[in-house]
Parts: sequence; C-alpha cells; structure tokens
Amino acid sequence: MEKVYSPADAQRNLQSLLQEVKDGKAVRIEDQTTDAILVSEQQWAAVQKQLAAAAQHQTVQQREDLYKAWRWL
Repeated sequence: MEKVYSPADAQRNLQSLLQEVKDGKAVRIEDQTTDAILVSEQQWAAVQKQLAAAAQHQTVQQREDLYKAWRWL
C-alpha cells in the first residue's frame, strides 16, 4: 500500500482502485474516524482461512495444555 486515499479520493478514483485490487494490491482508505483496506475477494478468503487455522491451532494447544495439567494432578 503505497498511497493512502481519503474517502472522497477513493470515490473519484474507484475504477482505478478496483484495478489495483484486481492486480493484487491492497488499497488503504482513511479519514479522521475510520480506516479501511480494500482487498480482493481472494485475498479476503485467504485472510479468513489463516484466521480460522490460527483459531483452530489455539484451541488444540489449549486442549493439549489442559490435558498435560490434568495428567499431573
């Protein structure tokens, strides 16, 4: 993300921003109260997949830790 766009700039340049996203780049839009990142559907799916895998790993790790603690009681 080389450039940060204001919401007004993003509206004016929507077609070019969509092309950037299509080319695999993420686009940052920010104003005084809210920041947003515009990514492709494929990039979003990849992020969601990583988050789900991390959550699953954390659950497995918590179960293993609980089992280890239980064994030593």
